[in-house]
Amino acid sequence: MPRTQVKPLVPSYAATGMKRVWLSFDDGPHLTHTPKVLDLLAAHKIKATFFLIGKNCAFYPSVLQRIASDGHRIGNHTYNHPNLSLLTRSKIRDEILKTERLIGPHVNGAKLFRPPYGAHNAFVDSVVSELGYRLLLWNVDTVDWNLKYKPDKWVQHGINQIKARQDSVVLNHDIHKTTAAHLETFLRKIKIIRGVQFQAPKDL
Repeated sequence: MPRTQVKPLVPSYAATGMKRVWLSFDDGPHLTHTPKVLDLLAAHKIKATFFLIGKNCAFYPSVLQRIASDGHRIGNHTYNHPNLSLLTRSKIRDEILKTERLIGPHVNGAKLFRPPYGAHNAFVDSVVSELGYRLLLWNVDTVDWNLKYKPDKWVQHGINQIKARQDSVVLNHDIHKTTAAHLETFLRKIKIIRGVQFQAPKDL
């Protein structure tokens, strides 16, 4: 009686690693674009971190209030958005503290700081630390501000970076119309990446 041919078993293992995504938005608040971003985040039940410019907070205090009321985390992004690595210690302190006076009542937990353009050095870092802040940058840059990536090329550019990482701190800008207009697509594309989970800002 002929033997039955048996094929070797090749086990298939499910991936155990989770891809974690934190969303962050810089340079706001903006009077019209930021509320649209907030509406989309609420619809998707996602919390983000907003690194706010003090001057914009002074112009649009109601938008600042809504960011806080919606449960998002608020970080300091200076008052005038200068390159801090070119400033004196006193001017760096002034940029941070002027914004702190505006956002302070809305900051819960550790104080977060993101330098404009990501520009910092040991001198800037020492001032940031002295003022009780933790400096937080990003590792996924959608470059949504760049004309070459507008109106929606930034979406896939960001998705490609998220797919290539286990943990992603994503940089967007809520002051751009094209970011608000295409954020829905971006969020949906993130959600279909295998194993991805949006993370709460408090876990940053």
